[in-house]
Amino acid sequence: MKMAGTAEFEAEVDTAIAAQIALFGNEGDYINAQKQRNEPRPALPETPAKPGTLRWYWNGYKQSDHWLGDLSVGHEGLAESTRLQRTGLIESLVPENGEKPFAVLTRKVIKAEMKARTPSQAGNLLSALRGLIRWMIDEGHLDEDDDPTTGLKSGKAKASRETGGFVPWSEDDMARYRAKWPLGTEARLMFDILHYTFLRLGDAHRFGPPHLRQIVRKMAVQIATEKSRGNTTVTVPVHPEFAESLRAARTSGIIGAEVFTGKVVRGRVVPMNKKAWAAKFKKYAVLAGVNEPKKSCHGVRKARAEVAAYADCTESQMMAMFGWTDPKMPAHYIAQANRERLGISGMDKIVAFDQSQSLDDFMPLPEANNGGTPRGNGVVTFPGNIGKKA
Repeated sequence: MKMAGTAEFEAEVDTAIAAQIALFGNEGDYINAQKQRNEPRPALPETPAKPGTLRWYWNGYKQSDHWLGDLSVGHEGLAESTRLQRTGLIESLVPENGEKPFAVLTRKVIKAEMKARTPSQAGNLLSALRGLIRWMIDEGHLDEDDDPTTGLKSGKAKASRETGGFVPWSEDDMARYRAKWPLGTEARLMFDILHYTFLRLGDAHRFGPPHLRQIVRKMAVQIATEKSRGNTTVTVPVHPEFAESLRAARTSGIIGAEVFTGKVVRGRVVPMNKKAWAAKFKKYAVLAGVNEPKKSCHGVRKARAEVAAYADCTESQMMAMFGWTDPKMPAHYIAQANRERLGISGMDKIVAFDQSQSLDDFMPLPEANNGGTPRGNGVVTFPGNIGKKA
């Protein structure tokens, strides 16, 4: 079996992607997407930025408590993934505007930049700029009334509602993946971590032996979630099939001492960042024939949330298992499951009604005459009306 990261593996991935695009069109053109993502950005000037320019404020923001965090002044700072995203978004504006006064970023200019992006990208850009501007206002560099983002809105939330966000994996997707990657392979272990622990990508990529604990005589997964900055701990008993997967992986010698999955360096499994972990999983999924747009790591988690709702798990149980702190999340899945159940039970009632006795079973036609035709005018009336005078 070809190892991830080798030239042979990458060639096989590209071949599999091209085959799927030929069958299903280019909506999920992963090759072009990867090419665009990896295109280098113009290098920023190394000279000191002139005070008052966009680049000067940008450099100051990256050194601030808003960015790095300082709890003594009430700032938690930004997660590494958020920093990476905002760097890409704001630095896309710097080549053209970086040496100009910040005032060039008027409401009109920002709106034009947003229009040039997808609704999701526009929303992310607006959030990134607002983070920078909040720091500028706090430091006295900008008056709150001069905030150029005031009143601007993106269609990110609406687009997310309409598309449903990440797409849950179907049972066929999972069967296809398992058929391609048997127990004891790295690809299968990555999938089983997502499938049986319900962890987000930010926790799955760093999940390892230290996160397995014995609790009330049961082996359980226990991890403080990245999204809550360690304030929320998920505790889920080890699923019997996950235990089997871990045994197979251990027998194959692919489990690391610090993390279960990662990159191999000098024969040792070491952690990798979540973006690289997600990219590796995506490649394994593509090779298994799962390459629909928006069908990624998070889609496995969403599929399991649907299963939990259908299994009649309560809101509190789902919040504990999935690490949610807002009851709206489990309520969404439970409402969806209940709606489908009601639709099914409603149709069962309609079918039962349609199959019940018809009117003819208890409403005989009027007695026929010798000619074989009904007597009278042939109109069927209810028994209670027969013999009544108008």
